[in-house]
Amino acid sequence: MMKHFLTILIVLVIARFSFGQNSKEESFRKAIKGIVQNLTKRDSIGLSKCIDKNEGVYILYTIGIQEFYSNYSRLGFSDSTYPIAPFYDNVKITKLKYSSLPSFDCEKWTKTGMFVDTLKTDHFLSKIAIDLNEKSFQKTSRADLNKIKSLETKSRRIIIADNEGGELIFYLGFVHNKWVLTIIDKATCDCSV
Repeated sequence: MMKHFLTILIVLVIARFSFGQNSKEESFRKAIKGIVQNLTKRDSIGLSKCIDKNEGVYILYTIGIQEFYSNYSRLGFSDSTYPIAPFYDNVKITKLKYSSLPSFDCEKWTKTGMFVDTLKTDHFLSKIAIDLNEKSFQKTSRADLNKIKSLETKSRRIIIADNEGGELIFYLGFVHNKWVLTIIDKATCDCSV
């Protein structure tokens, strides 16, 4: 009797865990779709709902050969000042592939489609912050650097790779039990130098 009870309990726990994971992944996919739609439609109000008020969103960009970052509590599309405006008019949502991420060489992507790698944590933002500190271009305090590193551990890098100019790289973080936009990477595909 006790053995039967334990077996049922184990099955229920596994089922609950599986449902929780499926629900989290489903909300992840919905968040991707919502963010891409808000970016392509330039919907500031819709996009602001995807940004955590305390974390904000980081935008990674380049000036010359140097990579920089800025943090914003919200994003608007009325100011077209570079690098603030994240304009992505030609991005197309495709089936999400859980695999290693493609790379970009200023000519083309190694593979195209929509990708996320859930096995690897990306540290591009903290690398930029450390590099800027070392070169004395932009100071990031130890507390802010720790905050950035913590945010990176909660975030997934999503790449929509398109060899026709419709690429988008952004990160979703699981913050306060909700997927939010944490980083937009405009640096990786900037080959203007």
